[in-house]
Amino acid sequence: MKAGFFAALLLLIGLSHAYAESAYYRDPSLQGKTLVFTAEGDLWRVAIAGGTAQRLTSNAGEESQASISPDGQQVAFVGSYDASPEVYVMPLAGGAPKRLSFDGARVSVVGWTPTGDVIYATSAVIGPGSSVVLRTVNPIALAEHSLPFADANQASFDADGGVYFTRFGLQITGDHVRGYHGGAMAQLWHAKIDGSAEATRLAANVEASLRRPMWWKGRVYHLSDETGSDNLWSMAADGTDRRPLTSFTEFEVRAPQLQDGQIVYQYAADIHVIDLDNGKDRIVPINLVSDFEQRRTRWLEKPLDYFENVSLAADGSRAAITARGAVTLAATDARRRIDLAVPAGARARAAVIGADGKSVYAISDVGGNEEIWQFPADGSGPGEALTHDSKARAWHLFPSPDGKSMAFDDKHGQLSILDIGSRRTRVVDKSQFGGDDIYASVRWSPDSKTIAAARPESREGRAQIVMIASDGSHKVVVTSDRYESTSATFSRDGKWLYFLSNREFVATPGAPWGDRNMGPILDRRTKIYALALQADARFPFQPTNELTAATNDEDKDKDKDDKSDKSKDKSEAATLPSIAWEGLSDRLFEVPVDPG
Repeated sequence: MKAGFFAALLLLIGLSHAYAESAYYRDPSLQGKTLVFTAEGDLWRVAIAGGTAQRLTSNAGEESQASISPDGQQVAFVGSYDASPEVYVMPLAGGAPKRLSFDGARVSVVGWTPTGDVIYATSAVIGPGSSVVLRTVNPIALAEHSLPFADANQASFDADGGVYFTRFGLQITGDHVRGYHGGAMAQLWHAKIDGSAEATRLAANVEASLRRPMWWKGRVYHLSDETGSDNLWSMAADGTDRRPLTSFTEFEVRAPQLQDGQIVYQYAADIHVIDLDNGKDRIVPINLVSDFEQRRTRWLEKPLDYFENVSLAADGSRAAITARGAVTLAATDARRRIDLAVPAGARARAAVIGADGKSVYAISDVGGNEEIWQFPADGSGPGEALTHDSKARAWHLFPSPDGKSMAFDDKHGQLSILDIGSRRTRVVDKSQFGGDDIYASVRWSPDSKTIAAARPESREGRAQIVMIASDGSHKVVVTSDRYESTSATFSRDGKWLYFLSNREFVATPGAPWGDRNMGPILDRRTKIYALALQADARFPFQPTNELTAATNDEDKDKDKDDKSDKSKDKSEAATLPSIAWEGLSDRLFEVPVDPG
């Protein structure tokens, strides 16, 4: 009897270990000995000592940013239940959530006030589109009050009726970029909670984003990225005597909360707790008992819903299709479909087929950092990284026709050329205007000696065509900033650069008056234009006259001879005429095609 009982007990213990797994934990909140966090899009609770967690919510919508009330009876959080995420509160022991906000805007839970109200940040304010305000709401009466601090989005209260708060910061939009020092850099301020005195900025001399203030025993604990990664720091109440608490470099410290001398925070996929009295930092060992539904194999009924990118081969016979981080080569003939050998756990994007059709190039995160990779087009084996330790994320790839180079643009607003043979990369263009994804189009000349790109060249922000010699000898902006110009492409004979430009301003309807007329509409602005790459080039669309008839006949005979010569080397692009860079922008022609 006893033997059977112990056997059953061991079986139950074995089953519990089999189904309790570690997972990805975030947004921790601590009160007493209870920890609440988000995993699998739901709220969970567990003892601060660790163990198997208990699920608090099960709605299909996501619950995040939990904050336990000071009395340990309730937990506030952001729930994505209805049309937009809103602030909710529910009993910590479990129960139905109660909606506290009705903002229909971006909201984030900050915590609780000393009087027991929930405080949250919201963009539901009158004013500029990016304005944010701190708002408190009583969880019983639903009475609301906005704090009198412009652009404040995080807060912590001291024992003297003051509040430490964050102004600005990329956390408002959920951006986790490293090393940002622009105008939206997060700042820490202190003021009386009623706004009766002017607020003062703390540590204004520190060139870093300071945010997530947490007051405890006369010191302000906070996040700072001054060492390159978000880490925990502390300083005196006046912003002096700054000290680091953590020194991580691989990942960021995220979502810290302080309670009774302990700070819980997320680092990578784990939750840490640090004791401020002795400085000891440990990982909370958490297991989830769950069906892990998100890990089940799913069939995609509409694969095109996940379509990301397509690139045609030079001869148009195959296409590289990117979807869900995987790359597939599909052909128009009987050739089989080929899946590139992107390793499991890695993703690829922006795949393009090389000029010879034997290689496929893509941007992949194999190894953890995004680099440019080369894969065999037959799917026969693993790829090879062509770049290493890239400092900026590449956006798009543009292989040269001769297969020797790869142009690409990046998040720093640069256009670079990678020499595929030597693996060397050099920057050939960078605009001083526009954002990080500024290149509207990039094209190579048939001889692989010149690039035509479209990007802004003035504060007007309109895309302009710029021609760049790949050897760095020339760079000329060839269109005006008065009109948007893009989609430049070289003619096969190397004599013309065709492009699109919005230069037609014929209003439809033709008159700005009438009882239902809202004003003129310029809906057909785009026309095709061409630049002569040589000074003596004759525009192909120019009408024939007695002076040009003989020249046209000679050109036709030459074209006929070229087409009949089946043995002609296809590499004739190397003999294309050279570009006359002087006066290039003046040799502008309009193709006689209606705008549209």
